Amino acid sequence: MRSNREFIGAFALEFQMFLDEKHACGLKYDEGERLLRKLDEICVAQNRKNGLSKELSLTFINPRPNWSQGTYEHHANVLSQIARFLNTHGVQAFMPDTKLKLGVERSFSPYIFSKDEIKRILNVADNLFSSRSLIRSYDFYPVILRLLYSSGLRISEALHLTMKDVDLDEGTVFIKNSKNHRDRLLPLNPQMIPYLTRYAEKYHAVYRSDDYFFSPPNGGHYDKGTVYHKFRDILFRCGISHGGRENGGPRLHCLRHTFCVHSLRQFIADGVDHRAALPLLSVYMGHTSIAATGRYLKLTAEAYPEISELMENEFGSLIPVWEAPDDETD
Repeated sequence: MRSNREFIGAFALEFQMFLDEKHACGLKYDEGERLLRKLDEICVAQNRKNGLSKELSLTFINPRPNWSQGTYEHHANVLSQIARFLNTHGVQAFMPDTKLKLGVERSFSPYIFSKDEIKRILNVADNLFSSRSLIRSYDFYPVILRLLYSSGLRISEALHLTMKDVDLDEGTVFIKNSKNHRDRLLPLNPQMIPYLTRYAEKYHAVYRSDDYFFSPPNGGHYDKGTVYHKFRDILFRCGISHGGRENGGPRLHCLRHTFCVHSLRQFIADGVDHRAALPLLSVYMGHTSIAATGRYLKLTAEAYPEISELMENEFGSLIPVWEAPDDETD
């Protein structure tokens, strides 16, 4: 993340010191920074003399209807860390209960786009209207959405690609230090290379190796929240109901789920042994275990009923229960 935005709340100085300390320790702390900035916005109207109050803290961690246990714990842990930091630096701060159990289990099933829906999404992205000043951004969306669907990258991985990470001659992208601290060298879909090549020729005639491949006009890299909101707009334009996060999306991350399901379906249709397919896909996706990839077997059977009997016969004992994830968890 490493945002250039300044903190604006009552504890802006301490929040920045806390974040600098995390980075100095070699931690990426991207998700922690995102939540810290949400807390900072809540603190804008707070009086420093009152410290980080219980009321304000509970506003930050009070579970929303769509929260899983993990989402609550992420919020509570970040709040606990910054509260401890504030107390150490002479600012009174409320310490939350990080062990609270919500007592609910949220049923979650990722949205798997059909091939027709993917075509409609890409067609809308290709025809977004843009003023001349925003043309770079609107060249960006047709490429980034194709990359996410054709490669299964997490949005954060795609947005953090630098010029040296994208080898168009070899047709590969290098994902460094991603979730689970894994590096991956991935082959690109051949149909993706012309899109990336045209984008690079148009916007990177001159560049440094550490420049972001996808960089907005003002520099840096695109914010994933901005991409998500544009994706919602695209879904609306092509007639795919969103329903909000409380009703399961579809989210931008569902393009990654869809890539995995479509890839598994192709493996099975081609007669590839699951003992070869699952390990390959697991490494490609950057999963920590084959079990994490195995969840997609059930989704593949649900999305393609015509192969459900084959799936049950071949994979029935391997199909685990799908658990509700937080953003970009798989």
